[in-house]
Amino acid sequence: MVKGLPLIFLLVLHIFVSGVTSTNITIENNCNYTVWPGIKTTSSTVSLSTTGFVLKRGESRVIDAQSSWEGRVWGRSLCSTNSTGSFACVTGDCGTGKIECAGASGRPPVTLVEFTLDAFSNKDFYDVSLVDGYNLPLVVVPDSIFGLGTVPCRSVGCELNLNKTCPLELRFGREQLVGCMSACQAFRTAEYCCEGEYGTPEKCNPTVYSKVFKSKCPLAYSYAYDDANSTFACSSSANYVITFCPLTIPNTTSSNRSSLAQSPFPAPTKNGILDPTSKSPFPAPTENGIVRIKQKSSWKYLKLILGVIAALTMIIIVAVVVILRAKKGRKSDWNDKNVETVVMLKRYSYPKVKKMTNSFAHVLGKGGFGTVYKGKLLDKSREVAVKILKELEGNGEEFINEVASLSRTSHVNIVPLLGFCYERNKRAIIYEFMPNGSLDKFIFENMSTKMDWERLHDISLGVSRGLEYLHNGCISRIVHFDIKPQNILMDKDLCPKISDFGLAKLCKNNESIMSMLDARGTAGYIAPEVFSKNCGGVSHKSDVYSFGMVVLEMIGARKRENFENSGSNNSSMYFPDWIYKDFERGETMRILKDQRTEEEEKIAKKMLLVGLWCIQTNPSDRPPMIKVIEMLEGNLEAIQVPPKPVWGLPAVTVRETLEDRHETSSFSNQNQLERGNSPCEDFFLGNK
Repeated sequence: MVKGLPLIFLLVLHIFVSGVTSTNITIENNCNYTVWPGIKTTSSTVSLSTTGFVLKRGESRVIDAQSSWEGRVWGRSLCSTNSTGSFACVTGDCGTGKIECAGASGRPPVTLVEFTLDAFSNKDFYDVSLVDGYNLPLVVVPDSIFGLGTVPCRSVGCELNLNKTCPLELRFGREQLVGCMSACQAFRTAEYCCEGEYGTPEKCNPTVYSKVFKSKCPLAYSYAYDDANSTFACSSSANYVITFCPLTIPNTTSSNRSSLAQSPFPAPTKNGILDPTSKSPFPAPTENGIVRIKQKSSWKYLKLILGVIAALTMIIIVAVVVILRAKKGRKSDWNDKNVETVVMLKRYSYPKVKKMTNSFAHVLGKGGFGTVYKGKLLDKSREVAVKILKELEGNGEEFINEVASLSRTSHVNIVPLLGFCYERNKRAIIYEFMPNGSLDKFIFENMSTKMDWERLHDISLGVSRGLEYLHNGCISRIVHFDIKPQNILMDKDLCPKISDFGLAKLCKNNESIMSMLDARGTAGYIAPEVFSKNCGGVSHKSDVYSFGMVVLEMIGARKRENFENSGSNNSSMYFPDWIYKDFERGETMRILKDQRTEEEEKIAKKMLLVGLWCIQTNPSDRPPMIKVIEMLEGNLEAIQVPPKPVWGLPAVTVRETLEDRHETSSFSNQNQLERGNSPCEDFFLGNK
């Protein structure tokens, strides 16, 4: 018996220590709908008793996790079993066809809780991750105060409904919004997935999208290397409570059914029918279906009904008035929440903007949308250009377009945006100052006597690269709609930068054809399809047309005097018709008057051909910007002479800004072609 005491003692000690070193993880559902938690063990040494189960509203379950367990917990939603018995969920599904996940992971988008229990020095490590996106609000609460060093244990999570602020391109769900994808899941690029050359903390940086997640859930993992602020430690003796929908107010009466973390889908109820929450004020029918009420009672009920109807009528009238006023208010202004969600840039107050510009002392230029002033940042670190927009009626769409478009860009040929101001009707955009002004000013002041063809070639190549980035390099395709020399700025090294995104439009999923409610742009640079659907669909090819007009203007092919002195009747000779007349006579370079070397002549011819390709009437005949870059960088011999456009532009002043739809009358109303008219040509010739 005495000899057996040590063995009994060791057995008891093992049982005691095992009990002490295990961790209880309580999972509770505070949502107004059913949640199916999923569990995956990522360490092969220890496993849990379950990998998936169901939690109805208000239910909880305790999971016993042994020391050194490592794994993930998440919630699945909108789950069902089909006629063949296969189990599946709309969000967080394991793909096993059963409630148990059996080692499988939840399919993104999914909000994850990650644990590494008793990792070292008797510490647990845990976090809430949005790296795989978001599907349900949750929080992890430890029951211990002993954290890492002097830092106590912290409750962490993502308690808000991120679906409400999820960017359009990250939204998940066909018929209804049920989750918010990560940028990695949505775009599958190395930069957003922190893979390949971006697979290190130094190369993988927070993106616009991870910052959206971080701003709403500051303690959650927002991207792969968000370790510094998102991993938390607690004593290994702690227990944990994971709560789904932690901010939801319990459903006890009909008056408290509001939630800060509302579900994006309706809560299921017994038999799929919502239970009534209040009794009818009217008496129930008898078994014969007739209500037996005394005449006096009937009169009382009649008065009650009339009173209720009158009250409801007044409420409806008041509600309609309030809604109409609210809509009117929204038309005149965006609220701060909307702006902060769309724009991730430094925001300045109007007094600070005024201080930057020394009370708007130095005017750089004026345009249709406002005035540009020279200034300096408040720390005097750099010079800036501040565009103050006019106090126009509307909801600030042009302003938000410009700021949102530029906040999503980063390219050497796109003007850098440093900040913005938005205070009701006070709106300003703060750019990096460009000392050489705009392209039209640069050409007029520096090349009126001697054309620097290599410089012009480099400028056109830079602009084409900037447009290619807007069309194919951004998260969402950006169509500028107002490419012209005045909107191309030159920095101190004469590097061109595209600016003024007030008319820009963002496209979903790089859509090829866009809907347009009104014409936008500047007369002389607008593509024909912007005016008439007879000419094709509006797309990024509309920018290609404007770029072609800019290139032709750069080399002098759009100067009025060139075709006024062409020997033809000015009333009937329309650009670019006269250029093709010169081609036929072998005078293709008559527009280029100064003496040139052979290499400069090749550059000039190349730019002329590229410009003519870009202004083809049919959008499908215009090359994409990547092809334009290829032509500008390639040999002249590889570029064919493009077909003649089916209609020409009249001799209009190119700086004239389109103010309304009536300016469509400035287009050609005469036909110089021998072939039959196209529907597009008929539209502009008035032959509808």
